Amino acid sequence: MTDKDAPTATGSEAITAARHEEGWSVPCYKSLLTREDISKNRAKTMAPENSFGASNKSKDVKNATNKITIRQWQILLLLSVSNLVIAACISLQAPFFPREAEEKGASPTIYGFVFGVYELGVFISSPIYGKIISWITPKFLVNAGLFVAGTTTILFGFLDHSPPGTPFIVLAILVRLVEGFGAAAFVTASYTYAAAEFPGRVASAFATIETFFGLGLLLGPTIGGALYQAGGYPLPFVVLGATQLFVEVCSIFILPRPDRNEKPKSGNMFKFLADTGVLLDGLLITTTLVFLGYNSATLEPHLRQFDLQPVVLGTIFMITATIYVITTPVWGWLCDRGFDPKLLAVIGGVMCIVSLILIGPAPFLPFTAELWMVSISLVLCGIGLAAKFVCAFISALNDALKRGFPDDMSTHGLVSALCTICMSIGAFIGPTIGGYLLEHLGYRQSTFILLIMEVSLMILLTLYMIWRKVKLLKENPEKRSPANSSEATPLLSNSKCTTFTQTPELYTCF
Repeated sequence: MTDKDAPTATGSEAITAARHEEGWSVPCYKSLLTREDISKNRAKTMAPENSFGASNKSKDVKNATNKITIRQWQILLLLSVSNLVIAACISLQAPFFPREAEEKGASPTIYGFVFGVYELGVFISSPIYGKIISWITPKFLVNAGLFVAGTTTILFGFLDHSPPGTPFIVLAILVRLVEGFGAAAFVTASYTYAAAEFPGRVASAFATIETFFGLGLLLGPTIGGALYQAGGYPLPFVVLGATQLFVEVCSIFILPRPDRNEKPKSGNMFKFLADTGVLLDGLLITTTLVFLGYNSATLEPHLRQFDLQPVVLGTIFMITATIYVITTPVWGWLCDRGFDPKLLAVIGGVMCIVSLILIGPAPFLPFTAELWMVSISLVLCGIGLAAKFVCAFISALNDALKRGFPDDMSTHGLVSALCTICMSIGAFIGPTIGGYLLEHLGYRQSTFILLIMEVSLMILLTLYMIWRKVKLLKENPEKRSPANSSEATPLLSNSKCTTFTQTPELYTCF
């Protein structure tokens, strides 16, 4: 048979036959890879990312599309209602307790400390709960926290029977301090449940819980004032305290039992905090509560220049809290869809910066405050603070897992404790420095100080994100420009290729 009579071979068969006839060595690939094969392999190994850092094939996104089970709905409902009641107990006494305390001989400084000692109790106890939560289980912390908080809330309602002067002051401080211990136990455990029971939906679950917490803070004074008017001093505390005890009984039957097959672990708080990203996340949470507390102490004096009716004044006070409650689930949804939480936090920080520039307005602006500017700034503040708080929690959890912390209850407890600690610090600092700065500098200058603080934090966060991106590119240089990488690179890393030849149709290593 002559060459002309031989059947025509095409593609890889022709080249393989030709090389065998010429005595070439056997290719290191058992089968030749065409351009189409290489493209398919690359498509499998490279997950494209959009401009916001969201992976198109993220496992979390896939989990987030799954339906929520009945058990998850029950847990989420219980935790949401409990957070609403806990938060309402924080703020319910604001309309009437100062007058009652003054009648008992307490000065504004003293009853102001009674308000603040609650946050001191949260600050002291949260790190302890975060460290031991895997040993005593989140369910025990929820039950114990609700029981202690509910009992002390009821006890606080009977302080009007206390003798005036020192006995009243000491009892008020002690009861409020222990109430802070109970609230910290519950809040830490509820955030841990959000991280453990909702894989792929952690941000949405956390945002829902935080929405109800913010709603409780918003409704607390209204509920407290209405019940005080209806039944006197004890009624608000008895009603809300009893509600907490009722929810505590429900939690015994609804919350899942701990998995005793898993050996309890104790989280290392110092190791967890030894990271720039986590510390920045903590600052985001702290500044969020600082701004909320600052506004609560200084906004009313700033609005006096407009001579507003009480109804209008109350409506303006509700703007930030209402927008915060509405937008919190949106930021949680974006985090669950794979968007970089730190980038979302920067977006929220920019909104806060614009808000701080307008609300004063800032001293470098050549005009005075207008009511419409204050209203717009409060809307931006609510959106920005919601973004910072939710995204900081998710970012801290993601950073911990990337650093090698186990995805278990011990890590979830550390993140929850960080969140609770930073909340208490911000809630204590905000109104404290707000009153001091307002008295000595005025509203425009004191707001400008907060503006400098927020701009500095956003610069640090942006620099950290850039550094993290550069570090990632150095560790994975192939991600710099995958489109420009040579298609002549072998796909099998363990192949002992000494020569690599490409033709228009084939890629062959031999």
